Amino acid sequence: MPGPGPDPAFLDRLREIGVRDTVRVLALLTELLRRLPLEPDDREAIIGSAAGAADPDLFFLNLSRWVDSLPADPLAAVLRNGDRLPLIAALLGGSEFLPERAARRPEIFDALFLEGGVLKRPAAGEIGREALEAADRCATEEELKSALRRLKHREMTRIAAWDLAGLSPLGEVTQDLSALAEAALDAAVRFARKALSAKAGEPQAVFPDGTRRPYRFVVLGMGKLGGLELNFSSDVDLIYLYETDPGEAGDGSQPLSPHPYFVRVGEMVTRIISEATEDGFVFRVDMRLRPEGSRGELATSLRAAEIYYESWGQTWERAALIKARPVAGDRSLGEEFLRSIVPFVFRKYMDFTSIEEIKEMKDRINRAAVRGRKGERDLKLGAGGVREIEFFVQAHQLIYGGKEPSLRFRGTVETLEALSRLRIVSEREREELAGSYVFLRRLEHRIQAHRERQTHVLPQGEDDLRRLARAMGLEDPRALRAELDLHSDVVRRIYDRLFGKARGSAPSGVPAEVQALFLPGPIPGDAAEALSRMGFQDAEAARRNLEVLRDGPPHVRISQRARQYLYRIAPEILHRAAKSPDPDMALAHTERFLSAIGARTMFYALLFEKPKVLEALVRLFGSSRYLSGFLLRHPERLDTFLRNDLSVLFKSKTDLRMQLASELEACDGFEEELDALRRFKHLETLRIGIHDMGGVLSLEEGMVQLSALAEVLLTHALVLARRAVRRRFGAPIDADTGKEASFSILGMGKLGAEELSYHSDLDIIFLYSVAGESAPEPSGQEEFRKITNHEYFAKVAQRLISILTTSTREGHVYRLDTRLRPSGNAGPLVSSLEAFQRYHEGSAQLWERQALLRCRFVAGDRVLGKKVEEMAKRFIHGRPLPPNAAEEIHRLRMRMEVELGRESEDRLNLKVGRGGVVDVEFAVQYLQLLHGGAVPSVRARGTLRALYELQRAGIVTLDQYKVLDGGYRFLRSLDVRLRLSQDSSIDQFDPNILEPETVGRYRKETGKIRKVYLELLGLPE
Repeated sequence: MPGPGPDPAFLDRLREIGVRDTVRVLALLTELLRRLPLEPDDREAIIGSAAGAADPDLFFLNLSRWVDSLPADPLAAVLRNGDRLPLIAALLGGSEFLPERAARRPEIFDALFLEGGVLKRPAAGEIGREALEAADRCATEEELKSALRRLKHREMTRIAAWDLAGLSPLGEVTQDLSALAEAALDAAVRFARKALSAKAGEPQAVFPDGTRRPYRFVVLGMGKLGGLELNFSSDVDLIYLYETDPGEAGDGSQPLSPHPYFVRVGEMVTRIISEATEDGFVFRVDMRLRPEGSRGELATSLRAAEIYYESWGQTWERAALIKARPVAGDRSLGEEFLRSIVPFVFRKYMDFTSIEEIKEMKDRINRAAVRGRKGERDLKLGAGGVREIEFFVQAHQLIYGGKEPSLRFRGTVETLEALSRLRIVSEREREELAGSYVFLRRLEHRIQAHRERQTHVLPQGEDDLRRLARAMGLEDPRALRAELDLHSDVVRRIYDRLFGKARGSAPSGVPAEVQALFLPGPIPGDAAEALSRMGFQDAEAARRNLEVLRDGPPHVRISQRARQYLYRIAPEILHRAAKSPDPDMALAHTERFLSAIGARTMFYALLFEKPKVLEALVRLFGSSRYLSGFLLRHPERLDTFLRNDLSVLFKSKTDLRMQLASELEACDGFEEELDALRRFKHLETLRIGIHDMGGVLSLEEGMVQLSALAEVLLTHALVLARRAVRRRFGAPIDADTGKEASFSILGMGKLGAEELSYHSDLDIIFLYSVAGESAPEPSGQEEFRKITNHEYFAKVAQRLISILTTSTREGHVYRLDTRLRPSGNAGPLVSSLEAFQRYHEGSAQLWERQALLRCRFVAGDRVLGKKVEEMAKRFIHGRPLPPNAAEEIHRLRMRMEVELGRESEDRLNLKVGRGGVVDVEFAVQYLQLLHGGAVPSVRARGTLRALYELQRAGIVTLDQYKVLDGGYRFLRSLDVRLRLSQDSSIDQFDPNILEPETVGRYRKETGKIRKVYLELLGLPE
């Protein structure tokens, strides 16, 4: 072989094998051959293997990274092995992230390539046994998370190597990925039950003969997991079920009845599998297919699930349950459940109406696909995509499965074979659909394996298309597009035989007076008068806005199609604006919105297709400057607004965490992650605010939802901050044990009490576990610099603050306030646990003990956070109050009223003004400090809950309780109303903006609150 130099013949050879940047590859090749102890034949084999790689340039780049990161002799030994080289070439030439992960984690390289693990497929159950051994071995949840993520990284690399090399058929690849998910879930279930039972004991099922045994629990895999069809970036769709037999709580120190026990198990399983750590996640978990979806309980008893499906189950849920399969826990329990719902899923009669219902579902999917960027090809959701094949199969199963049990398969390909055997579809249709399914799924795998992104969209760059074409055994991008067109056309042709092309009609019920303003021709001369009768105060401004509603934005030529949509929705918009709380604001915001979207037909179509969203949008525009501001500043987010289920009243922290993790996973770079955090905050605040305005959220429910959102955003921002610091400074190490030091964020104030409102800042403190110094990662770091743990965690805190407070094009996430840390602004930003303890045992003032009443772990290391919570309880209640505590608290309260409240006739302050929110909070907190040591039940962080417990304990009279509870609810509800209606945080306000009856009640409530406040502190009026 000619030596790798500037030989034109050698450069030609590189071009022949598919290298694009020959100069760069030549430099990489020269360097890696210089550094590896290889013989000429070995070098020739390596260069030859590149010819079979999907992307030869990427192959040499990844191989160069391996040379930089892995020991030379073992790497050379692996490259000399002819059996392993094709797998290495496929992996290095087909994926960016998998080779990079192997370079960072030498144990992956050792297990797969040095020890030969990549050469064989694990025996059935082998991965499951390894995962269960980890569950038995690991002492903490964090250890198991790390072990399962390492197992996932290794197996994903092995499976991808075989798939990219073309050595595994599609069914084998998806089965192996599904088996990996099952193994991890089984391990998570075993660990969760073991850990929870150690505290609560195991709930026992009790039978009529007196025998008992532990309750059974099963995880059902839905969707692709249930069908053994997982891909490289699939979510795992799960349902958690436990048996229904009568039983009783376990005998642990903190016993739980079956339902809360299994909800806790489900939460822990979800966390172990899906929570983002520095090692990533095992799989994203999606629980939305459970009974009642996001509104339902995380874990459900068998009987409750059966009743739900029998009574309220929809056709889409029948289709979803076709693929249901027990994947972890007690599989026999899962099979019992599946047998019980067979009559629901597979009905005996020919259910042709289901076709239309499924078609409606697919129409929604089609509209979601249309909302993608121009020119995108979605292999899953687009026309002629995977979802159409799946829907075609499931429709036939729903129609014929009741009478033909032989159709009750979970897998798509095997069901097509069954349909062909029964002659429900022709053999040609089976061949075409199966062939297209395999092609689309294989192409989808190669897209996802490249960068580990959850996408089904065909990339548009020529280099990406060239790589995919080679990976699919095709000549070039043109051949790839032609093959994709062929399969998509086949799928669409067969699919269209079953589903027609119906679409909905425009909404009706608009009054004739409104309709008259939209007749063809000029605006009627009496339009202003008519608008005034409808309730618009500034009739001339409303008339100008009406022009935009009738004809579209000024200076914009909208298409005929867009005009037709606008013609149909405009009367409904005006009708709903007139009925909104502020008709003028609603119409003005609508005009701004339409002017911002301009000529983009897609948005008009979306508003037409979604009347309920149109209703919510106009109500939003007429009720809240704050919530409207998001869409008015970012009208391009309307499609995101539509895709999010705004009807969901409550989302658990688990649901929020999974949704945000999915959003961040799709990001390409740090700037996109910053924007994703902000968009998520805005959209979730929008969801909560819409329900608040609709009166369907109680005060407590709204505060808890906003607080949960803040916790989730803090958690993910902390992951980003730690990742950034770790790249430069490695890991912080405990100087005594050699283990990694931990870090926690404690919520104070309204965050700690779970009483956040809109526009609230977050009061937090940062704590780390122990002193030490940072150390480089085991795989090595090129630019590592050692620093103390205090410096390390100060950098983490600073980066977190920057992530959340920096204003980008999407705004900011939160303002943070760290002044409640030891020594306030004069103290360090972060404190060690020892320093925190020393300060509060020796230097803390009374107001700082008072502040600790709301201290709550919100992000970071859970064990450290809970330890701090227990420590705080000792600081608060471990020593008596000073004799002048009431006077000291009142002195601080009066300073706030005078210096911050500064009230006058035209300026009130509902927070720190006389009889305001802080009166209630200080009264409650004083009584907690006074009695909390002897009466633990009154230590609740939330004001309303603590007040309730104080009344139950007899510390507060019933009359005093009613005054403070009612007054606090009134003030906080008024605060919510003002914050939503204005685009700012409002504590001070002009009473003239309120209705006279509201001002009258405000003065009455604050007067009563002040009177009770003074009574409880034992002070004269």
